[in-house]
Amino acid sequence: MTEELKPNQITFDITDRCQMRCVTCSKWKTVAGDVLSKELTTQEWKKVLDGLHEWLGTDFWFCFSGGEPFLRPDIFEISEYAASLGINVASMTNGFSIEHYLEKIIDSPIKSLNISLNSIKDPKIHDTSRGREGSHQKIINAINRFNELRATTGKELGINLSTIVFPENLDELVPLAEFAKANYLGGIMFQIMDDKESFHGYNVQRACPTGTYKMPDELKKEYMNMANHACEVFDKLAEMKKEGYPIFNSYEQLEAIKMFLKNPDDILKSIDCRVGETNFAIDPYGDVRLCFNMAPVGNIRENSPKEIWENNLSKACRKATSKCKMYCRLLNCNFKGDFLNKKEEDKCPFRCFFKKLFKH
Repeated sequence: MTEELKPNQITFDITDRCQMRCVTCSKWKTVAGDVLSKELTTQEWKKVLDGLHEWLGTDFWFCFSGGEPFLRPDIFEISEYAASLGINVASMTNGFSIEHYLEKIIDSPIKSLNISLNSIKDPKIHDTSRGREGSHQKIINAINRFNELRATTGKELGINLSTIVFPENLDELVPLAEFAKANYLGGIMFQIMDDKESFHGYNVQRACPTGTYKMPDELKKEYMNMANHACEVFDKLAEMKKEGYPIFNSYEQLEAIKMFLKNPDDILKSIDCRVGETNFAIDPYGDVRLCFNMAPVGNIRENSPKEIWENNLSKACRKATSKCKMYCRLLNCNFKGDFLNKKEEDKCPFRCFFKKLFKH
């Protein structure tokens, strides 16, 4: 009997609002006055958790994302409710306005906090990419304070870094991995820059035109210009991963990114997209997506999570994602770990390609 297909990557995009002005994203263009009354309420998010618990039990995690999740003060109440159901909680953050929440975060049920950080040696690189001066220092201060709190309280909050890779920060990637290890962080995940219109406020753009999407020529040129140096850096990161540095990217993803940068149109033919089988993302207004770029498959205000997952729109979306050839297949949502070191080899998005590659 075939095991029932269920998602294992659940995201609560709790708000589109954000205080940053990131050059790699366009969510910050969301106007608070336009969306506050449309966002799911605290009670509605609790109802979502009830539906997920009834369907999936307690053996799953969900991650708060956005926008900036901590712009919703009720994130702590929602986290407490999830914990009362036995559900594990993680959250993303840009780290800019959490200084007043550090003690509250360490005492909350949030078990994993993923902080966006794009440089360590040169603060200006991070601040420029995020569009807010002083944001780098705020993150460093927060990490230092979290380490103090972890030492004095014994709380086991996992702190991770998320880094967008672009031409200006290539020489920051190795030092960032070294920083993660030296500061006892859980790990660091690198992700190549994407088309900023792929990270849009859902109140403005509900989906990208995945069927007809064409990578901007300017972006393709930028990838290829950074390829040679980036490949050297990713080779070094792979060596560091073998040496025990806490780099979350799988070896396959690091290798795939190198191939992609050299020829953005080539390797994509060999990579399957599995997000339709693994992802379940709820946006601030209740719309559910299996792929962040594709159209919603239902709304949580109208149907339960299980009903949405099993409806015809979701089935059609799973087929569409498996055939989609957008280059976002290289992003972290489609890579779930170091598959070469696991028995479940068939989870690798392009296992056949890599089996052939590593024979030579």
